[in-house]
Amino acid sequence: MEHSIRYITKEEQGRIGSLYDENKGELSAYVERLLWWNSKINLVSRDVSRETLEKHVKHSLYVSLFGCYQKSSFFIDTGSGGGLPGLPLSLCFKDKRFEVNDIVSKKVFAVNDMVLGLGLSDRVKGRQGDVREMGWGEEAIIITKHAFKIDQLYSMVKEKKWNKIIFLKGYEEAIEEAKNLNGSFRLSIIKLDDKFMDPFFEGKGVVELSRGENE
Repeated sequence: MEHSIRYITKEEQGRIGSLYDENKGELSAYVERLLWWNSKINLVSRDVSRETLEKHVKHSLYVSLFGCYQKSSFFIDTGSGGGLPGLPLSLCFKDKRFEVNDIVSKKVFAVNDMVLGLGLSDRVKGRQGDVREMGWGEEAIIITKHAFKIDQLYSMVKEKKWNKIIFLKGYEEAIEEAKNLNGSFRLSIIKLDDKFMDPFFEGKGVVELSRGENE
């Protein structure tokens, strides 16, 4: 297992901050819809505040720090719940397509309603079901926010068409989970809790998993 670990830079923090600010109107509209739906079917913590949801939305945008994200056009967001990180990313990157997946049908119903209301239906769709049973016709980047352990998700999708998997999760747990993988892999971690970052990001990281040619 090869791996690299580094802290986020101030330049990267500024880039994500600018991305958020440039799309704040649409991102705020998503937060409004997510709060409304959350009061109905518990997509995120029932008592979550608007301020905390806005931080989760900004957190979602850190997926875009990896070069593979910038180069790719098609993404599978699995275990998404209420659309994190897929919907914030789709609002900020209008040249990219997303399939937003969750095993719970009512969550996908809510996602599809938000997709329609946000004007994203030409390139974003919710898909209900177990990711192990999903198929897609082209190579994808798989993204996920706190929904799976690294070794668990790899075992679920290892036979499918994907180039990288990007996780938003605690970086210490990511290192431990990756030890359970057998084979040739590379783990790249960007730690988000440098001293200039909001305390919300304490312990959090963006984690990219790549598999070797023979995997």
